[in-house]
Amino acid sequence: MMKRYHPNILCIGIGALLLFGTVGCFPGDTDTEQMIETKTPSEVGGEETIVVASGEPSTQAQIPGATGFNETDATPNPTPEPTPFSTRPPIEGDVSTGRFPNYDTGTDADWSYQSDELRIAIKRHEIEEDKITYYVADIWIRNISSFRMGFGHGKFNSGPEDPEQFAAREHAILGFSGSYNSGLVIHNGTVVKKSVEKSDIAFRSGILIIYQDGSAKLINRAKKETYSYDKENKQHGGIRHALQFGPVLVQNGEIQEKLGTYARQPRIIFGYCEPGHYIAVAVDGRTKKSIGMTEQEMAELMLSLGCTDAMNLDGGYSTAMVFMGKTINVPAQHKDGDGDIVDGRKIKDLLAFAEYDADGNAPELSLVTPNKTDGE
Repeated sequence: MMKRYHPNILCIGIGALLLFGTVGCFPGDTDTEQMIETKTPSEVGGEETIVVASGEPSTQAQIPGATGFNETDATPNPTPEPTPFSTRPPIEGDVSTGRFPNYDTGTDADWSYQSDELRIAIKRHEIEEDKITYYVADIWIRNISSFRMGFGHGKFNSGPEDPEQFAAREHAILGFSGSYNSGLVIHNGTVVKKSVEKSDIAFRSGILIIYQDGSAKLINRAKKETYSYDKENKQHGGIRHALQFGPVLVQNGEIQEKLGTYARQPRIIFGYCEPGHYIAVAVDGRTKKSIGMTEQEMAELMLSLGCTDAMNLDGGYSTAMVFMGKTINVPAQHKDGDGDIVDGRKIKDLLAFAEYDADGNAPELSLVTPNKTDGE
């Protein structure tokens, strides 16, 4: 068993972990073989935190087929109400609802990270008869500082970067591909690109806004909805992140019209449940074991997971979900510019979830996760 000690992250206090796992907005039912458990210090500024990891991802049981992610096919158990609690005094940037779980969300997960500031539980789902494999990441944050965005090579328009290198540089515990910065771009509260892409032919684009209080909003360009920075920046404490891609799959609890029902592709999907609670899904595609999902299937899946809003992000060969420095999905192979067969594609934009320090910066992964090069 490996142990790695790290300095205290600001804002970690006493946390009661009740054994009871949830991925998405509903409880899951799979076996767990990998866990990361954070033992919290007795008080703010107390002893160092120990993070322990063990095991390999387990094989996920089948769930309802891709043609019907709905209440009939995937009837969930009622969601237990997370008990509001405080392990530390409130600080600037805390999300608005205060419903961060006081239990371990990863007991049924294939991959899990648990701390008093960030809870991530990921399940792998394989539907053999439909040849579809996908990964559902259930994400809870206590403070908006845990939700980050980054550019390839650390600078806007500096070119795409290998997803694992990208995630490591951003110190992301979980990272996945976002957009390719062709339209509106606001990262970490900074307006990088104000203009909204006018040509919506390719992706019937939507705009994803994450506010400072952890809430989210989708603006659906296919429905002629408009975006105003001055208006949106007055809402919910101001805009933290914004990007343009699409299409919008679910908006205000409703599946959108005119979604594609034939083309199956590798996908990345972002879903919103409530302030501080998000769902990210990676779908394998263009491989022997997985053919990908249609837009309609993605929308049905995200609604079944309890998302009130969901949007398609940059997928295809760019589909990448990186957990603790390792790509956990199976990127599609293709030929690069030199004619060599490569896995996946470099990406320009990363959505990332990380711990944070007193200055709001993400500490290096080696400080919050085991160093895998040290051996077992």
